[in-house]
Amino acid sequence: MAGQPEKLACLRVAPLRLRLETRGPFRTPEYKGAVFRGGFGKFFRELVCTTGKPTCAGCPEASGCRYSLVFETPVIPEKFTVLRKYSHAPHPFVLTPPLDGRTALPAGAELDVELTLIGHGVDYLPYFIGVFEMLGESGRFGGPFRVREAVSALDGRELVYEGESRRWLGPPPLWRPGSAPQPVRRLRLEFLTPLRIRTGGRYNASPDFVAITHALLRRIHLLAAVYGGGDGDAGWLRPLLKQADAVVTERASFALYRWSRTSGRQKRTVPMDGVVGWLEAAGELTELAPYLRAGEWLQVGSGTSLGMGKYRASMSAN
Repeated sequence: MAGQPEKLACLRVAPLRLRLETRGPFRTPEYKGAVFRGGFGKFFRELVCTTGKPTCAGCPEASGCRYSLVFETPVIPEKFTVLRKYSHAPHPFVLTPPLDGRTALPAGAELDVELTLIGHGVDYLPYFIGVFEMLGESGRFGGPFRVREAVSALDGRELVYEGESRRWLGPPPLWRPGSAPQPVRRLRLEFLTPLRIRTGGRYNASPDFVAITHALLRRIHLLAAVYGGGDGDAGWLRPLLKQADAVVTERASFALYRWSRTSGRQKRTVPMDGVVGWLEAAGELTELAPYLRAGEWLQVGSGTSLGMGKYRASMSAN
C-alpha cells in the first residue's frame, strides 16, 4: 500500500516540554521564536567544543563534533542525491516558544517551551537542557530563568528531568506513528505559529492543502534520509504527493504575520514574515493521516528551529 509510514517508523522523534521559571523581570516580543533560539548555537558550541578554536572552519574534530552534527549537519551528495542542492541538512530539533502572547512577566512566572528532538538529536538531550540552563543564567534573552523540569509533550506528565536536583529520570519517550483508525475524509489545520513556505520559488501568502502537504512530505523525506537511516530514494513519496494533489481545499483563512530576527552570524536583521490561520480540506486522506500527525511535532516550512510552522490537525471520516 502506498504511503505506509515506514519512513516515520525509522525516525526517532522525542517531543518534550521544558517548564521554565523566570527569576526576575522577563520581557519578550509577542512572538518569542527568536528569544530562546537566539544565542542557542553559541552556547551549544561553548558547551561541547573541545578545541577552543574561535571558528569551526577547518576543525579536525568536525566530523564527530556534537555542535557540527546538530547545527551544521553535513550533506553527503553521493549518498543523498535528494540533498544535493542543500549546503546543510535540516536541524535535528524543533524549538517552539511559549504561545501565550505575554510580553512582560514578573519573577516566578512559568513558561513552557516545546522541544522536539529528531534522530541523533534525541541522544543529545542533556546538552540541550544544559544550553537552556546557560541561557537562563545569562539573563540576556528576555531575562533570567531556570529550567524547572522537562516532561514528555506526548502526555504532558511523564517527567524526564528534574531541574532543582538536576536529576535524570530516564530517556524521553518517543512518538510512534500509527495508521488512521478509520477512513479520513475531512481535515482542519490550524496554524499556531507563522507558516513560511515557498511555492514556485516565492513565499506563499495563501497556501492551500496541496502546497502545505508537499512541503511537509519533502521535509519528512529529508529528515528520514539524514536521521532515519534512509537511502534518500523518493519512490515512496510520489504516490503520497499524487494523493495530496487530489485533496480539495474547501475553506481557508490566512493573515500575514510580520516579524524579524537578528542574525548573529549574518550581523543583520532577517525578515521572517509568515502567515497564520486555518484551512479545511476534503478528499481521500487516510494514507496521508500519519504524516499529517507527524507534522504536528516536526512542523513544516522554513524556520522550524524558531518554532515556525506549528499546527494542530483535526481529522474525521465525514
